[in-house]
Amino acid sequence: MSMLSVLFLVLWQALGHQTSSINELQQRLSELEQLLQERPSANDALLDQQLQQLQKNQRELEDRISRTALQQTELLELEQQVRRLSELQQSQTRDRLLPDPFSATP
Repeated sequence: MSMLSVLFLVLWQALGHQTSSINELQQRLSELEQLLQERPSANDALLDQQLQQLQKNQRELEDRISRTALQQTELLELEQQVRRLSELQQSQTRDRLLPDPFSATP
């Protein structure tokens, strides 16, 4: 049996498996749709559950955004402090290396 024939058989079997899986999923979906039509309360409960989960996710996201904004503010403050310290250090270094020629101390 040639490699091409083996490949064809494997692909044919895979196609059959995928087709049966799709058919099973379609059947399950039809059953669920029928169940939701027969019992609207199940649909309401599902929607309520999804709404609660979305609200929870939104609160968590808002908390995360608040924490991130606070961290950014703290980071900006730290950067400003580092910049001021660096400028002060540069100024002190400059004063040590280049003394004021007009000062009274030699």
